[in-house]
Amino acid sequence: MKVYFSNLGCKLNQAELEHLSRSFRGAGFSLVGKLAQADLHIVNTCTVTHVAARDSRKTARRGRRLNPEMRTVLTGCYVTADPREAASLAGVDLVVANQDKEALLERVCSAFPDLVPPSTRATRLSVPFVPIEFGNSRTLVKIEDGCDMRCAFCIIPQTRGRHRSRPFDTIVREVAALSRGGFREVVITGVQISSYRWGPKRLFDVVEQLLLSEDQSRLRLTSIAPWQLDRRLLGLFGDSRLCRHLHFSLQSGCTETLKRMRRPYSAPEFEALVREVKSEIPGIAITTDLIVGFPGETDEEFEESLRFVEQVEFARVHAFPFSARPGTEAASLANQVPHAIKRQRMVRMLEIAESCCKRFEGQHLGAEVEVLWESCRDGIWQGTSDNYIRVLKQSTEPLANQLRRERLLEASERGLFCQPADPIQATLATQVPKHSPNQETTHSPCPPVETRGHSQPHP
Repeated sequence: MKVYFSNLGCKLNQAELEHLSRSFRGAGFSLVGKLAQADLHIVNTCTVTHVAARDSRKTARRGRRLNPEMRTVLTGCYVTADPREAASLAGVDLVVANQDKEALLERVCSAFPDLVPPSTRATRLSVPFVPIEFGNSRTLVKIEDGCDMRCAFCIIPQTRGRHRSRPFDTIVREVAALSRGGFREVVITGVQISSYRWGPKRLFDVVEQLLLSEDQSRLRLTSIAPWQLDRRLLGLFGDSRLCRHLHFSLQSGCTETLKRMRRPYSAPEFEALVREVKSEIPGIAITTDLIVGFPGETDEEFEESLRFVEQVEFARVHAFPFSARPGTEAASLANQVPHAIKRQRMVRMLEIAESCCKRFEGQHLGAEVEVLWESCRDGIWQGTSDNYIRVLKQSTEPLANQLRRERLLEASERGLFCQPADPIQATLATQVPKHSPNQETTHSPCPPVETRGHSQPHP
């Protein structure tokens, strides 16, 4: 009856696993914080790069090595891409593809009746969204899945299928329950949330409706396709609960490379969009994904991409070496870039990425920002500002799950140190909100979910 969850890959995978863990706990299973304590190991796998697929296989084998009686269940994109290989892995007892992930609880109960708690019913359970701690004070909500794009490098259409959106009212109720439950930040996620469609409702309508609630926690948006940005969204950032942070996947700063990737924009068009958003929302963090060494990328194209990233001044850049995924167009393209060259280019791109991050942080020294405090190590608290800056504070006071206004004062390798922007306001902010996860509830808190990120993120 004891379950341990492992997650690999993107925020969408993490959102799904949080949802699954709530379902298992609501069904009477006990969630544990150490794999060695578990009777059941559920692994949400990833295959967006060869490294992610390799780590999925490695993670799948861990449980049986610790406990020969442990049952191991694999789900996620690696399983969907290669179900036979996944099922053949030593120690794996059950595989559940992405299309059946919503029924994973029922599949587990059917496959392992000896592990089923007495209270569990065969029919789908109505599970409350109770407060759960995943190592921080935020939670994720999936609003859509799948993709109808056919970018040359991406395996997501194969592993997650065509685009589909969740019902509008279901999303609103779920986010409201999580906010009332005490989570101070809700992250709206999906393959690319700008594709959301439910009748006449779009992403703008989702965010607008959520912000109408007085109980709404801080909201953060994830992957938005650059060509799908609804300009109406920009007007909602006047509400301080909507985090000043947008993620646009660039993939390359060279237009010729973007054409081979089958991306529907040019580098100048992408730059114009970023400039527009920055002018509308002062201090906003624009983050991005970037692939190094895509087939046919010449030295000149790489240098162009490098210069582009530097001049656009992203707040954070997630750079990855190109990884050929079986079945994608890019896997069979001519002029594959040698691994040695990709490694050399990655070193340079990561240097630029670090420089962009430090420059963005430096621009905010002296500024006041809202910080969600999350964890403490060796007396140093770490939190995240609304515009995605890592903020640090040395304090013996318990700050977990508190939103505070702080002034950013000093740069360090780990982030920016701060002090309260307003002592009176900071004191008020320490008051524990109603329904906080720190309060006693009828449900035991969920231990942290092990998460590993290797994604060459969403298109």
